[in-house]
Amino acid sequence: MISSNVRTPWLSHFGTILVYQSIPTPSTKSSTLASFTSLYTVGDLLGEGGYGAVYEGKRKEDNQKVAIKFVPKHTMDCYLKLPGTSSSLPVEVALMQMVSEPPTCEYVLELIEWFEQPNKFILILERPDPCMDLFDYTEQLGGRMDEGLAREIMQQVVLAVLHCRDRGVLHRDIKVENLLLKTDTLKVKLIDFGCGDLLKDKVYKEFAGTAEFYPPEWVLDGSYQGRKATIWSLGVLLFNLVCGKLPFKREDDIVAGRLYFRQGLSKSSRDLIRWCLTPNPTDRPDLEQILQHDWFSEV
Repeated sequence: MISSNVRTPWLSHFGTILVYQSIPTPSTKSSTLASFTSLYTVGDLLGEGGYGAVYEGKRKEDNQKVAIKFVPKHTMDCYLKLPGTSSSLPVEVALMQMVSEPPTCEYVLELIEWFEQPNKFILILERPDPCMDLFDYTEQLGGRMDEGLAREIMQQVVLAVLHCRDRGVLHRDIKVENLLLKTDTLKVKLIDFGCGDLLKDKVYKEFAGTAEFYPPEWVLDGSYQGRKATIWSLGVLLFNLVCGKLPFKREDDIVAGRLYFRQGLSKSSRDLIRWCLTPNPTDRPDLEQILQHDWFSEV
C-alpha cells in the first residue's frame, strides 16, 4: 500500500522525498532579528511539525494579519537557483517568490517577505481569516462535497495552477491538505511549495509529492512531464472531492486505472475525471481545456 505524507497544516515538508542536489551555502539575505521584531508581532501557534512551526502574526505598521513560518535551517537540504540570478534559496522561498511577484493571483497564498537568521528562515505569509484547509472542511461535510461546491473549488484551483504555470513554477503536491479555504467566502488559496520545482519542458526523473498522486508514467517508467503530471493530480483531487476518497491506494491500482465512482455522480464530472486520469499523458487535457469542459458550465 502507498504511504501518505503526514498532514502538517501551514507547513512545508522540506527534505521528505525531494531529490534536488543540495547546495551547501545558500545565498544570504541581509536581515537581522531586530528588523523582524521591529516589523511584526508573533501570536498563537497555527501548526507545528518536524519542519518548523507557523504562528499567527500582525504587521505592526497597519495591524495586517499574517502567518509567520519559522523553518530551522537543519531541516532544509534543498535549494533552488532562481532563473537569471546567482541566488540559491530554499525551495519554498524561491518558488513562492516567483508566484508572489505582481500581479499576484488571488488563489495562491502570497509570500509577503522573508528573513534569514543564522539558524533559521522566517517567512511572512498572507493569512486568510477565518480559514481551514480543504481536508478539514470536507470532513465537516461528511467526507465529500456536492458537485456545485466542488465546481466552485476546482475552478479556483485550476486558475491557481495556471498562475503557477505562467510563472514557471511546478507545485507537484496539489491535494486537499495544501488548499486553504476562507470559510466565509469559500475562496481557495494554494499553499505549500516545498515539493515544487522550476517548470521545465524536459522530463523529470525525480518525484516529490504524495504517493497516491503518482501518475502512471512515473510508476511504469520512472519519468514524467510536469504539465501532464499536474493534470493527473487535478483528476485525483476532483475524484477525491466528489467521491470522498482517493481513486487509487496502490501503485498497481494506478497502473490499472480502474475508477469506481459513487452513485449519482453526473456524467460530465465522470467524463472530466476520466479525461484527466487518462493513462497516456499525451491524451490528457491542458488547463485551458479543463476550464472549458461542460462540467464547469453546468448549474
